[in-house]
Amino acid sequence: MALHQRAAVAHASVPELIAKLPQFSEDFTFGADIDEAHRVLLEPRTTHEERHAALLRWLGSSQPCLLARLAAKEASGLNASKGLSFDIVWLDDDDIDRGEEHLRTVIQQGRMAWKDRAESGDTSSFLIVFNSRRLAYAVPGEELIELSLRLAELYLVEVPRISADSVYTEAVPLRDDEGRLGLFKASTQLFYSSAHLMRNHDRRVPGGLLFSVVSPGHYARSLVLRGLADNHEEAVEFVRLTAHRSIGNGGFHHPAKLSSSWHNPAPGSCPSGDGTRVRRKSIDPDLFSAVYQPDVLVPREVMSDGAPRLSEHRPEDVWNALHLEYISARPAPPGDPEFGWFNEMPIDDCAKYHNPWPPRQAENSRDFNY
Repeated sequence: MALHQRAAVAHASVPELIAKLPQFSEDFTFGADIDEAHRVLLEPRTTHEERHAALLRWLGSSQPCLLARLAAKEASGLNASKGLSFDIVWLDDDDIDRGEEHLRTVIQQGRMAWKDRAESGDTSSFLIVFNSRRLAYAVPGEELIELSLRLAELYLVEVPRISADSVYTEAVPLRDDEGRLGLFKASTQLFYSSAHLMRNHDRRVPGGLLFSVVSPGHYARSLVLRGLADNHEEAVEFVRLTAHRSIGNGGFHHPAKLSSSWHNPAPGSCPSGDGTRVRRKSIDPDLFSAVYQPDVLVPREVMSDGAPRLSEHRPEDVWNALHLEYISARPAPPGDPEFGWFNEMPIDDCAKYHNPWPPRQAENSRDFNY
């Protein structure tokens, strides 16, 4: 996009950007699961409670991330044993029409309320849902990317400008049983309806577009504080195994069951087929591959790629050295990129709402830490 075109986009309002989104036809299908959810989520006559319940049902059954599925089931009252829940800020077309200042205010009020609950360990995840038909039917491309960047700036207000292809982390407070306050890192990720069958098929979601925030370290520590795990090491191992099981789980409702991620073979073993499927007993416990960097908030190349992946991925798209090594109870000193994930940063009470973690430009490298 030329410089003068980007300047014009920067001055357009969010409603104007949404109005300009290229659209799929009304008979476009997002798969049977999302099409069914859309009968509620995109129906003007349904209530907020009905839409909220429809999204939770979908998340609890079709979301590849097992932590998200646990949280959705907990929020629906179907699973109260794992202690993971999320808060939701819900924005619809009426909110969007009221403009950016209204959207920013609602998001920031919800964000602070979430952190108030997170302080006591009651929640470790946060969703910002933009429920809109035009967002749901938006064709992947530059227009959707620019809108996503603008919406992200309404959320991460401490960052002067959100850039594509960067990793942004949230900060989540937790007070321990001795009254000390600490901050944990949380991942921030983008999901949208038209990721269906695309390179990032496992980022599909019904209803439009949402930002998902989850702090695995906060969750692990809160399990111990609430008596749901005997010790920190046990809690961290549960989180690690759950994350490990989520890899390769993204082929839901893809006609070829093609996932956007897969386990790497363990040293000395061999993958099967095209390399995206590995025998469970021969997988590497730490490394995995994907066709995009899952911690990048707005991946420009991925979101501008409108070519469906119907049977296989392109080798040149693969990030083959992604890892889960940061999911560990071992101490990480300040300055280490893994600091803050599972060992909190001590803070004063006045810093509870502050997010000190800087963004990082993603690199397709084994040495890149989140």
